Amino acid sequence: MISTTLECERCGWRTLCSSEEIARRLRLLGLLKRAMDPPEELVRELLVANIGRLVCDECQKTGLVFSEPEDASDVDIDDGDWQQAVVCEVCRKPIPPERVEVFPDARRCVGCQDVADRGEEPDELEFCEKCGSLVELRVSRGGGITRYKRFCTGSPSCRL
Repeated sequence: MISTTLECERCGWRTLCSSEEIARRLRLLGLLKRAMDPPEELVRELLVANIGRLVCDECQKTGLVFSEPEDASDVDIDDGDWQQAVVCEVCRKPIPPERVEVFPDARRCVGCQDVADRGEEPDELEFCEKCGSLVELRVSRGGGITRYKRFCTGSPSCRL
């Protein structure tokens, strides 16, 4: 598993990211749209090539730098960074720290894991062509025939 520290030289923000978090950030750049579980070599190569395009979570400026932590004790992580790195692969909501403490390899929140355990796997996820965020179907307003529209869950300025 890739463990990388991303840091903003402007404001000093830094976070420890897993390979899944790095892949999520690359999807926001329009990369890895279709690869649900990309190989770590591909994620590493894309990270090196596109590190200057990644956006700081604190100051919203581009141009992050990355490094490989030599030892886990060398990296100072607060609770906000940990929750940011552990996101449900289905609904994209943060997984509670208590669940991650009990199940360190947890990739789904309790609700999504419960659905999977009952054998009701969700349909394949769809990603926005413009920003790479998840797309969801919503019932459109109006009378008559029920119609569904695709909505991007990313930024409000992104329209499908």
